[in-house]
Amino acid sequence: MRIRSMVTFVLAVLISLAAAAYRWGDSSHAIGLLSAKGGKARHPSFLVSGWDRYTQITTATVLPPYRGDVRVLLEGNPPLDYDLRLSGPVVDLGLRRLPDFRDDILYGVQPGDRLAMWVLMRAFPTDPVCGMSVGEGDLATTYQGKTRRFCGEGCLASFRKEPERYHGKDTPRGKYNLAFYDTRTETSVLKVPLIFKGKEDSHASGGHH
Repeated sequence: MRIRSMVTFVLAVLISLAAAAYRWGDSSHAIGLLSAKGGKARHPSFLVSGWDRYTQITTATVLPPYRGDVRVLLEGNPPLDYDLRLSGPVVDLGLRRLPDFRDDILYGVQPGDRLAMWVLMRAFPTDPVCGMSVGEGDLATTYQGKTRRFCGEGCLASFRKEPERYHGKDTPRGKYNLAFYDTRTETSVLKVPLIFKGKEDSHASGGHH
């Protein structure tokens, strides 16, 4: 048992060092308690707007007596392209059980389970003037080394006239939720707020978790 504990500790240190050395755009971490009474997040996750990709990691403990199947989704507007992954041990030593995770549903969640859920997010292109989601075929211009896309000539003209007025408005802003719902009752068992802020807001608040 002592050897297993040492191996687990060494692996945890190596993974932490690797995560610290490489970040998927901007990243954040939050801790929560999943329960039948609605759950509770220890604090929100703060992410800095302006990146193409974001990573959020939620670690949560399941409180008794809750047990069941849990649907996980990212809520918020404008919608983000995202992928959910349940983190398992690099080397499975049989120290803890994990629910089965398929089609964004955690099957067989039990009291005492400890979960580590990764959310890999990618922002859809957004018109910085009107906030509409746009595609690769829409109008575009390059400003400060970044391509901005627009829904029509009117928004493009407005941007060209006052580009600084729309700085940062083509990236996610505001509050999203990483939401966990019991599949049988459709009630929330945990919601973790994800708050996207501009870089100037992040500096003022002293960074992010």
